[in-house]
Amino acid sequence: MQKPPLHIQIFVGMALGAAIGLGLNFAASQGVIDRSVALQIGWFGEWFGRVFLTLLNMIVVPLVFTSIVSSLTGVGGQSGLASMGMRTLAYYLTTSLLAISVGIAMVNLIRPGDGLDYAALMAAAQGELTTLGKSAPDVAGTAAKGVTGILSDIVLRMIPKNVIEASRSNTTILAIIFFAVLFGISAVKTGGESAKTVDRLFRSLFEVMITMTNGILMLAPLGIAGYVLFVTATTGLQLAGALGWYMLTVALALSVHGLITLPILLRLVAGRSPRAYAAHLREALLTAFSTASSSGTLPLTIRNVTENAKVPERVATFTLPLGATVNMDGTALYEAVAVLFVAQMLGDLTLMQQGVVAITALLASVGAAGIPHAGTVMMVVVLQAVGLPTDAVLVILAVDRVLDMARTTVNVWSDAVGAAVVHATER
Repeated sequence: MQKPPLHIQIFVGMALGAAIGLGLNFAASQGVIDRSVALQIGWFGEWFGRVFLTLLNMIVVPLVFTSIVSSLTGVGGQSGLASMGMRTLAYYLTTSLLAISVGIAMVNLIRPGDGLDYAALMAAAQGELTTLGKSAPDVAGTAAKGVTGILSDIVLRMIPKNVIEASRSNTTILAIIFFAVLFGISAVKTGGESAKTVDRLFRSLFEVMITMTNGILMLAPLGIAGYVLFVTATTGLQLAGALGWYMLTVALALSVHGLITLPILLRLVAGRSPRAYAAHLREALLTAFSTASSSGTLPLTIRNVTENAKVPERVATFTLPLGATVNMDGTALYEAVAVLFVAQMLGDLTLMQQGVVAITALLASVGAAGIPHAGTVMMVVVLQAVGLPTDAVLVILAVDRVLDMARTTVNVWSDAVGAAVVHATER
């Protein structure tokens, strides 16, 4: 029998993981089994997911480096690179601002924070984190940096002090992109046989990395089933119920941006069918939703965009790695909604303060790429900018994993749409 397509295998893995995890969670809530049993099985499932995600992260750096260098040496170096870079950044800025605007409008319309007891939610969140064996992220350093410090970190993170050291962590993928661009341009400037040798070498290495990616993806259904099992088995149902309107607000705002705003841009600017384009990205979007990792999904996103959606390799291999690092539509939207949700529990923010939230959320989302618990930790900067208590992140962190899956999917979808839009404006 012919093996079903990868996206079908992934979907089946997600469904099985969700069914088992929800069953365990419900049984624990009804006292049929001890909560610790559900947590242990959930953490066992996470181990399989972590193995798969670690394998994907393993190939991100060599895949990005070889793809960018081979693209530059293949098309003659910096010709058109600056123009492509400006169009890419203009797209990222536009969509992030649109996402934040949608989030602010939605949270003001639904007002999920009205009538909630902030102190009671804080106590419940702390209890839930203790049950899961988690601790709050260290936000003191982030709060002390402020917006200026975050911008400074972005610039410094872009320039690697040591390329070998930078390649050990995907949090420094921006530095890898920077060095790859310089290396590719320098190879073209060198010219002659040296440039031809570099071009042949890196094109061959890129093809090998694609083959390795395809092999690792054979483990996708098992790894994704493990991650979904972990999320559904360990999410606290009681606290999720108390924050139901907040979670619904985030979900609706992400849906509007992902299903309306981005498809309109794709149709009007790139002239592509949003439904057909999303079908080409099925594997990447399902993986992003399950793993909640834009960087980990990057190899699959590149494959889907180039092989299925037929976006030229030189465009996709430049825009997608950059997008996975700095283009965080879902994260920016989420941070704005979460901060206004906290403000509604404690009082409210003026229109000018909401404008400060919008600008700060945009800057913080760009700086979020290299930080653990990225969206939640960077939210501290936004909370601090409008004078709200920074320990409010504990309330958000208790249900963060579920929402992180949704916003990561929007991040990856925006990156993929950006590749098509940049290619269309190039033509």
